[in-house]
Amino acid sequence: MMPKYDIEKQPTLLFEEGDIPLTDKQWQQLAHLLAKSEYQHVIGGDAEEGHSVWVSRYYNDVESPQALSDLSEEVKTIVMSAEMRAFYQQFTGTDKLCLRRCQANRLSQGDFIGVHKDQDSSPDYLATIVFHFSNEYKGGYFQIDKDDAITPQRYRPSAHMALVNNCSIPHQVTRVESGERLTLACFLSTSFTPNKVTPSAFKISDGGAH
Repeated sequence: MMPKYDIEKQPTLLFEEGDIPLTDKQWQQLAHLLAKSEYQHVIGGDAEEGHSVWVSRYYNDVESPQALSDLSEEVKTIVMSAEMRAFYQQFTGTDKLCLRRCQANRLSQGDFIGVHKDQDSSPDYLATIVFHFSNEYKGGYFQIDKDDAITPQRYRPSAHMALVNNCSIPHQVTRVESGERLTLACFLSTSFTPNKVTPSAFKISDGGAH
């Protein structure tokens, strides 16, 4: 099946709540899982980029994809259902997808995610879908800086919207000025094999967990 969207030509996509096959109950379930998760304060990413973001990981593929939390399976059941796989097929071209990485990201005043490319963590990442759970914040734009663009492309999805990004595209999240920005990022791939690279270890701030 040919995908509806070509993420080589249109590398960043926005989907409204009505376009995403998640029920109100499933959005609530995900929000509940994110609320009861434990977070670490990450100040350096696995591609050695600088950050200040509170992260709760459900899956990671430092070697092969593996569950990291008691909540991992509950998250996966929702985001990798048959309905969601069919939705992802619109931009991946297949419903045979591996959830290689999945994490919640919380950013409060002063927090940011530095410029990085998802494929630096794993070259098999195809597309990242970021589900948004908050409206009451300022700043915190998903930003793509293109060499040929005079101004960067900025996106600010509302709660219950989703942003999809081609994993080969460098991007960042600008500093949050106030409020809290809460998202769930799912890194999708057609590969189920071990990671071809060894990512750097995440840098965690001292005492940075709650």
